Amino acid sequence: MEDGIQNSSFQEPADIKLSPAGLSFLASAAKWANFLAIVCFIFIGISAITMVSLVFGASALSLGADEYVTAGALSTFGVLYLLFLAFFCLPIYYLYNFGSKAKKAIENRDSIQLELCLDALKKHYKFIGIMVIITIAFNFMGLVVGVVLGISDAFAGV
Repeated sequence: MEDGIQNSSFQEPADIKLSPAGLSFLASAAKWANFLAIVCFIFIGISAITMVSLVFGASALSLGADEYVTAGALSTFGVLYLLFLAFFCLPIYYLYNFGSKAKKAIENRDSIQLELCLDALKKHYKFIGIMVIITIAFNFMGLVVGVVLGISDAFAGV
């Protein structure tokens, strides 16, 4: 391992300064982060309005007796989707915080704001990383369940 890099322990650096190119890269990343966060918040808002209308409008649907989807199932799906949207507001909030705090750090040459923006970026990626791990685990469990059910179905058909 290199001399200046430690595992996860914090060592106070002698002095860290960003070059003009580094500040430019940070400013560009902050602009894109704010843009993406705002677009995501708009998408979440539109999706939430759609799901609220589904939840309240599902009872007004007149589905025939032969339909597979009931109004209760649509309402349940709508409520679960609203919870899913609320859950994903957190990483988008962290992304927005990164962008806004990075902009303040650059404008004011404030190292505290720079630390706060990097902390928000760390929280954003930590959240996304945990969600990727959970998604991989669910996919793996689905694969195992599918294989087990396929094998049991093959033996039941013999």
